Amino acid sequence: MEQAKPKEQQQIQLAPGDLQLFEQVSTRYDALIPQDVKPEILLEPAFWAHQAVRLRPMDEIRARAIDGTWVAMYQVVDCSRTWARVVQLSFHRLTTGQVAETQASEQEVKAYVDAHSVTWRSQHKWSIVRKSDRAVLEEGIEQKDVAERRLQELARSHVIAPAQRQPVTA
Repeated sequence: MEQAKPKEQQQIQLAPGDLQLFEQVSTRYDALIPQDVKPEILLEPAFWAHQAVRLRPMDEIRARAIDGTWVAMYQVVDCSRTWARVVQLSFHRLTTGQVAETQASEQEVKAYVDAHSVTWRSQHKWSIVRKSDRAVLEEGIEQKDVAERRLQELARSHVIAPAQRQPVTA
């Protein structure tokens, strides 16, 4: 018959029900943060007011600056319908070389935005319209500020960063 090990020598083990798939417990989100927002603002519960209803404690948020200058990980520790408290798990400022690989030049983004307008079109609501030929890129957007942010996103997605351009061959 085997002798029982003294309490100090007993092996501690994780209980069977304490290991679950991440997706069953938490949700991971990716937040694209406007250029003028500093990372420390994300620690203010009111920052998350418009998204708080979607969040639960233990959810993870990867936040990244729209200009590609930084990326950070946050953990939701408490929330309600109108606020969320997060803690910063990590923060990385990206170098100029790293940013150049992922970021379109600001002049090209500005040129793209300047070539388009956000216009109220009555039954079509707020629309993004190309100025040169009045072509409608998107319509039916409820709020002007949402349409303006969407135009910024379109500009960044359509402008290729200089480091990613293919060389021109004659």
